[in-house]
Amino acid sequence: MSKGFHRGKNNSSRRTDRFIENIQNERVYYNHDTHNTSDKQKFRPSFKSGRIDRNRSRPVDSFKLQRIIEQDVDMAGSSSHIDSHLRNVSYSRPGERKKNHVKPQQNSKGGSSWSKVTIPHGKKFEKDFILKTLLNASKVSFIPIYYHIEGNNAVFFIEDSTAAEALSTLNKQITLHDGFKLIILVKWSPAPNLPINEDLKGKIKQVMSRRYDPQMKMLNLSQFHLDEELCTDFYTPLSRENVMQTVVQIIGDHIPDVQVIDLSNNKIYSVDQMKPLVTKAVFLKSLNLGNNKLGQITSLDRLQGLKLEELVLNRNPLCDRFNEQSTYISAVRKRFPKLIKLDGVELPPVISFDIGAEDVALPLSSGSWFVSDEARQIVLVFLEQYLSVYDSDDRQPLLNAYHDSAIMSLTCSYPPGQTANAPSRLDSYMKDSRNLKRIDDPQRRFRLLQQGKVDIVSFLSKLPKTLHDPSSLVVDVPVTSSHLIVMSVTGVFRERVKRHSLIRWFQRIFIIIPSTGGGFCIVNEQIHISCATPEQIKAAFKEPVVVPAGLSTPASSVPIGETTASSTLVDPVVQQQMVASFSEQSGMNTTWSLKCLEENGWVFDRAAFVFTELKAANQIPPEAFIK
Repeated sequence: MSKGFHRGKNNSSRRTDRFIENIQNERVYYNHDTHNTSDKQKFRPSFKSGRIDRNRSRPVDSFKLQRIIEQDVDMAGSSSHIDSHLRNVSYSRPGERKKNHVKPQQNSKGGSSWSKVTIPHGKKFEKDFILKTLLNASKVSFIPIYYHIEGNNAVFFIEDSTAAEALSTLNKQITLHDGFKLIILVKWSPAPNLPINEDLKGKIKQVMSRRYDPQMKMLNLSQFHLDEELCTDFYTPLSRENVMQTVVQIIGDHIPDVQVIDLSNNKIYSVDQMKPLVTKAVFLKSLNLGNNKLGQITSLDRLQGLKLEELVLNRNPLCDRFNEQSTYISAVRKRFPKLIKLDGVELPPVISFDIGAEDVALPLSSGSWFVSDEARQIVLVFLEQYLSVYDSDDRQPLLNAYHDSAIMSLTCSYPPGQTANAPSRLDSYMKDSRNLKRIDDPQRRFRLLQQGKVDIVSFLSKLPKTLHDPSSLVVDVPVTSSHLIVMSVTGVFRERVKRHSLIRWFQRIFIIIPSTGGGFCIVNEQIHISCATPEQIKAAFKEPVVVPAGLSTPASSVPIGETTASSTLVDPVVQQQMVASFSEQSGMNTTWSLKCLEENGWVFDRAAFVFTELKAANQIPPEAFIK
């Protein structure tokens, strides 16, 4: 233990209850009762095994102590100041008739059980004499707190409304040796507020030394303000910021290796002043905050960083805010992931991976991916045609791209670090966003779902005009079959607005199926739009590239911007598959299907479009359909 932080001696002559002695051959007890000493409260470590010397922590012995602790009282004095209009009772004169009993006025708001007891001209008496006299005469035991002198008056506080009422009845009922009646003025008051001076700081350090067990590295601060070496001359509740700051500073300066701290039964309503423990008590593993006034689980965010293995929070208001135990455990473990025991109950082990920071870096993006070359050919042509129409001033031709029963939805959100107050607000999209985590109303969910190609194209036409950056596009085709193709497209686009030109990030997921008239059409689409990040904005529209980034593949591919292609660029196996598929969908024989594909550069969707136009104009000879 560091120099200057020594264990206090157990010297009975220094006890604040040294005035417990015989008065007029009558035994007077500090607590004014006849309870056996076995009723004294004993400190039992709530979450650490091992023997503790009970003399190391000696809370004041009182029958009323438990009632005081259990009362829901704001020891920080946050309750409003109580106006008391008590008469200033002077010493009585012979023959003068006055009412002796002055009942203390109660706080109209009922928020405090503190009372201030004033003994006029009490300065001329010894503190022990006044306290012994009152304790002996009162029918209710009490704990005097912060006894001091104000002018010629002796003043102390009590935190018990019943005891305050009992003391008020003793006004002018005690006759002193000089024949005068002892005047006792009791009025409701906020809790005393003491500044921390060097004298008080030294006393706190001395009490903490006595309450610390160096073998178990355990510091017992339970009911700290009721410690017998503090409560009579001082008032040191840990709910006061200056007191908690002093205690935390002493821990960091003298016992930084403490592993267990018991802060229970202190009516602590905030742990803000305990945040330095994250760096000052790095070995702290067990913390008891039971039976305090913590109201929100978020208040524990200030203690994140402590590597706690054991925590006690029961009998705090925050526990009542959870309906399920699992939710409560999850919320606490979110802040203390290494927790093993909560409120004395062993927790199930956490499933996690012990990896270093160097192992969590995500791999670089590999660009676009296609499940097959045939799917690649179809998707690239489809996207080229779709985006060229979408970026035009008239989006009505997109009616040909959607199925009659198509469904579409739009969602939008701000990226991490951006909010709705950002200059690039998403107002044009947010009102139509179908975010299922934010929208609980089933009817509104249904209204935000665009159904049918007419409604979809009408909705898309109302969105801002755009210009997509081909170099930013990344296409993934994970699923393809003869019946459908699923593709995901991400990239950035610029809004073509006269006042400003904002760059957005987007993702569109299409499910396309073969159309009855040839080609493909969209049956389901999900659009997500967000503000582009600074990195995306910086890289956007830098190069006038025709082929989107990540789409360049070996020479067997056909770029989006290419309008013609030689048959030598398509693998013969793929050509056979395309001919068979085209023949099945168009109804033509393989010879005419081959001819149609060759004339359209082996672009399947373009060949299907041409076939549909020629068939509608009756320009395809009948022999083309003879198989």
